[in-house]
Amino acid sequence: MEKSGIYSHPNVFIEDHINRCLELLDFYMDKNLFDENFIISAKVSTALHDFGKCTSYFQEYITGKRKKTKETEHAFISAVYTFHCMKKILEDRNYLIFSFISCKRHHTSPDSFIEEFLLDDENKEMLLKQLKSIDEEKTNIFINNLNLPDDLKEKIRLKKEEFQKKIPEYTEEFRALRSYIRKNQFEIKDFIRFQYLYSLILDSDKTEAGAKPFIPKRVEDIPLFVIFDYKKRKFSSQREIDKLRESAFQYVMSRDIDINSKIYSLTLPTGMGKTITGFAFALKLRQEIRNKKGITPRIIYSLPFVSIIDQNANILKEILNVQESGSLFLKHHHLSDITFDEFEFGVSRVLTEGWNSEIIITTFIQLFHTLISSSNSFSRRFNKLANSIILIDEVQALPSKYWHLLREFIKETSQTLGTYFIFMTATQPYLVDSAIEIANRYDFIDKLNRINVYIDLKEKTIEEFLSSLELNKEKTYLFIMNTISSSRELYKLLKKKVKEDVCYLSTYVLPCEREKRLKEIKEGKYRIVVSTQLVEAGVDIDFDVVYRDFAPLDALNQSAGRCNRNMEKQAGEFHIVRLVDKKSRDFAHYIYDSVLLNTTRQMLYGKSHLSEKEFILLVEDYFREVWRKISKDKSNEILEAVKSFRFSSNRSNRNSIRDFRLIEEEKYKSDVFVEFDEKATEVWKKAKEIIANLRKKNIDVFEAKEEFEKIKSSFYNYVISVDVRDNKLYEDKDLKIYFVSKDKIGQYYDKETGFIAKG
Repeated sequence: MEKSGIYSHPNVFIEDHINRCLELLDFYMDKNLFDENFIISAKVSTALHDFGKCTSYFQEYITGKRKKTKETEHAFISAVYTFHCMKKILEDRNYLIFSFISCKRHHTSPDSFIEEFLLDDENKEMLLKQLKSIDEEKTNIFINNLNLPDDLKEKIRLKKEEFQKKIPEYTEEFRALRSYIRKNQFEIKDFIRFQYLYSLILDSDKTEAGAKPFIPKRVEDIPLFVIFDYKKRKFSSQREIDKLRESAFQYVMSRDIDINSKIYSLTLPTGMGKTITGFAFALKLRQEIRNKKGITPRIIYSLPFVSIIDQNANILKEILNVQESGSLFLKHHHLSDITFDEFEFGVSRVLTEGWNSEIIITTFIQLFHTLISSSNSFSRRFNKLANSIILIDEVQALPSKYWHLLREFIKETSQTLGTYFIFMTATQPYLVDSAIEIANRYDFIDKLNRINVYIDLKEKTIEEFLSSLELNKEKTYLFIMNTISSSRELYKLLKKKVKEDVCYLSTYVLPCEREKRLKEIKEGKYRIVVSTQLVEAGVDIDFDVVYRDFAPLDALNQSAGRCNRNMEKQAGEFHIVRLVDKKSRDFAHYIYDSVLLNTTRQMLYGKSHLSEKEFILLVEDYFREVWRKISKDKSNEILEAVKSFRFSSNRSNRNSIRDFRLIEEEKYKSDVFVEFDEKATEVWKKAKEIIANLRKKNIDVFEAKEEFEKIKSSFYNYVISVDVRDNKLYEDKDLKIYFVSKDKIGQYYDKETGFIAKG
């Protein structure tokens, strides 16, 4: 086969790159989800997304004869040529729009669609200049070499004169499309269709360019017996709680599955083994879908916080008998180590970020910002949601302001992409009303008597609270506070009162120290622990008595799950107290929504004692009331932006998809690296060496990023995000992070309670 002589990447002919992209597209795309027009759009857009690299300007750049200039840019001319060809093939305006944007933004992130269709005189002049530099004969050799049907190749063959004449006309056509976008109210399913197309092009391109050794394949057979083998190895005791867990497991696994039902809920009280039971049901559902539909779903397991992913990931790894991330199992969040089978680091990163595994465990941030994405990097893996089984653990942790938004997206995604959802929690919020419940939670609620709940909503300062507190030396205690300041104050006063070791946990303590302390708590080293709410969701610790500062009822319920969790003793005590600062302001009001707090107060009004069953049922009533009361404004703002394809709001003050943030940034907080021990000194030194080598030009920017990725997990073990406004901290200009050196520990970092906030 004669080669075109045109390069897409150093020493890679463009037809070889595009043919491999088309191969990956075929691997990633489910051809049954959409109509034939979608498949054509995906193939044409993939085939032409690098068309602009045919210019002599880009060829000189890729061979090192020219620096990067406006003339070497290839995305915009690729998009316009794709639009030009698509007009010959399809009449559907939506596909014209989607293909154009997908090509234009395959290296960046989409803007508002209205803003994308601008073709001024300067742009036209550049397009004509670039087109003039293209060798028509070589370009058509490239197109002829593509693995596409002959009729499609004929329609995308370059006719320079024809394209040149059309370019001026596209100013008016783009103006008409802007009017169409402005007037037409799209639906969520249109957004999903665009994201799927965009994702397929991004993923195929990035995987081909960055992971050439990767051979597309699926691990189809994950037998259910791996779960039963794991349970046999790990659970041999006959504790009452284990009998209840096994009963719940057997009930769920005995359920018949109708694969036409896409949304399920697994509702069991805390400590009833939802992780294993939910994963087992997902494997069973996966087998059913594979047997009846011939499709093998990925399983995506999502959790609210990075801090609890390792715990659950270790369980899944042991079930699957894997050591590291790879084609079978992947742990992915912003701090996870980058490993993927036996591949070198660069390839591993591309495959990790593209979720090229059968079982993926990740955070809510990664999942929901992929589902509702305005970013190229998140959108890339959107295609992996299609036909997947998505477990959402601790679903109650999702912000209530987005319940309506997520409800609408989940329902539409299940219908449009064939995605299955399993919601797992102790008490289901009203996120999806049509979910099929697969557990028999009320049977277990009747059998649980792990805790007695005591409620005292009389205002108390921390000193007043401690003055009336009596501790039984035979019992273990956990105190959960709402703020860093209140937790520290309680910790210091409590230490004086009990005159014994007390463990302290908060986000102001370094991650490496938090992990160490949690391990020691599980081993029974501490009788008394003071913490913020970071121990609420998913952290497997167990105490005889838990005191919880007043909070929304779902948070109180999660805290109660740390009390007599394993039902090994007589009923534990869960105390709800109401603590205020010296200005008589509730600590709860510093961090929680007043609607949630007021609803909780109404629910608890007049109650001083509840059984575990009464408390669980009260939480269910609470969620019904919250759903009735919460404002849908924020959800509706994002939904309106989605239906307008307004990814950003650069030229308007209107809300955009980019405004969707599952966790709001705390703008007053900054990252601080603490040189806590010898390992911290070593990893800081390595990070500085990377910058030094970059400055000396021993490595380029991409190599520097890769080198830092290798140490990132260790580096961030010594990083905390804190308020530094009133602290005169040293800021390292190279790494753009505040730094507390060994000799400053004591001034800025307390080894017991973490960062020392000033002011």
